[in-house]
Amino acid sequence: MKKNNFILLGLVLTFVLTSFLVNRQQVTSDPVDDILAKTPNSKLPVSIVLYDMDTRQNDAIDGKYLHRYQVITNVDDPQKRKTTITDFLPVNQDKFVRNYENMGMEVASKIMGTDGNIHLNKVPAPLGYANYIGNTQYGQWKANNEGRSYWAFDSKYMFLGTMFHLENYPVYKDTYSDYRRNYHRQRAYYGSTGTRNHYGTGSRFSRNTVRSGFYASDRSSRARQAYRQHGSSRYFRSDNRGGYSFRSRGEYYGK
Repeated sequence: MKKNNFILLGLVLTFVLTSFLVNRQQVTSDPVDDILAKTPNSKLPVSIVLYDMDTRQNDAIDGKYLHRYQVITNVDDPQKRKTTITDFLPVNQDKFVRNYENMGMEVASKIMGTDGNIHLNKVPAPLGYANYIGNTQYGQWKANNEGRSYWAFDSKYMFLGTMFHLENYPVYKDTYSDYRRNYHRQRAYYGSTGTRNHYGTGSRFSRNTVRSGFYASDRSSRARQAYRQHGSSRYFRSDNRGGYSFRSRGEYYGK
């Protein structure tokens, strides 16, 4: 009888442990990595934008931190391009905190390079900055009436300018050069040094272009509260750059 009880107890413990590990995997797995891995080469280039976020502070740990993403496949082909908005997907606390400032920014991309190799980037950047703006395959720098150079897409790729909101938020060569020198594929970029954020969570760009309803909802205050509670001791805004400094392990990488 005791032997049977031990066997039953062992089965119950095994089930509980297995359930915990499965749920833990659901939380610790990265939905961005999953999206990138499942996107075939025929749908490249692909861009992933942080579209919405939320927290459920009263829930169990599983599904407590949530992201929604805007996924754009075949970005540079207007005939094949497709935009999908994901459901709210669970992310772990660390990823939530590290990406709190990135609303409306591209958080990952995968392209087929001119060298025939696939290039992966997971350094958050304003829309278009990582792969299209400044790339002479798609456009050129032009001078405005004041003599300041701004980025203009060629007629074939004018739709990219619309996608990146360049009509209302032009990209100038001097600020973009700062991005290329100091941030490109190295660390997140939120705008020129010494200014208020032009991009990312809370910026005018984000508030005017993100269509998820985040800023008009309680999700905004819940996300901000979670960030302040869990992020301040490990992450802090750099005083002299638009990116982050980290006390914990490195956040971003590029390939």
